[in-house]
Amino acid sequence: MDIHILQVRGLGLCWLRPFEWISESKIRSYSNVPLLNYNIAIFDILDSTNSYLLRNKSYYIADERTPVVVTELQSCGRGTHNRVWYSNLGGSLTFSILWRFERSIKHLSSLSLVLGVCLVRVFQNLSLDKVQLKWPNDVLYNKRKFAGILIECSTNSDGSITAIIGIGVNLKLASHIPDSINYSVTDLYHISGKFHSRNRILALLLSELDSVLQAFENEGFSIFRNEWESFHAYQGQNVVLHLPDQCPIEGIVEGVEDDGTLFLITSSGRQQFAIGEISLRVLV
Repeated sequence: MDIHILQVRGLGLCWLRPFEWISESKIRSYSNVPLLNYNIAIFDILDSTNSYLLRNKSYYIADERTPVVVTELQSCGRGTHNRVWYSNLGGSLTFSILWRFERSIKHLSSLSLVLGVCLVRVFQNLSLDKVQLKWPNDVLYNKRKFAGILIECSTNSDGSITAIIGIGVNLKLASHIPDSINYSVTDLYHISGKFHSRNRILALLLSELDSVLQAFENEGFSIFRNEWESFHAYQGQNVVLHLPDQCPIEGIVEGVEDDGTLFLITSSGRQQFAIGEISLRVLV
């Protein structure tokens, strides 16, 4: 976990570079607006914050406030397409919220893109100006992933929709983690050269999430589309798109539709691809 304890003569055991623990009071103190709409629950360890909310959905959905589940450490973190989400104690921010959309959303599949815009806005607020997105929901710096989103939705009997939204941010990964992942990753420490407060980042994210999700429910993805395309790392570039059990498709990224699907200009013409088990790689 990259936690280094040294024995120092005359002092005993010393913890080098101790990290800041997650604290509700600190989260609320970092926010510019009162986070009154959130019920924040903090745990030492969970298998997965999304899995915990899924198991306890009936309990939390009765709360008028938006439940936020944060854990210091995940033992079985999950990413999209059943991938493992790696994290380490003190070096990651892993949390989930349970958001209730009071009415049916026409293009709910574009929710992950909206959340990507939310994350970029927050990181820009932290003076990280080169953060980009990769369709549909990866957050990148210099083409290396350092944050991700996992969404699990269900429809309720009254027609409303419950979305469990998991967000993971790499602050300072343990040295062994990058070797365990089959794609390029980085963290905020290597990006900025300094340690960032997890409490501050969470406060900024919760504030922005509240604003963005309400706007998405009222207006849809269309009001975010231009902003999302401006953040897209591969906008207007030649790419190869890999689809499950199909030959790769080459084309130029034209943009995205209101439902979150991707437009490619290919040798066969303009084609549209839905969110699914799709990965995007820039052509070499």
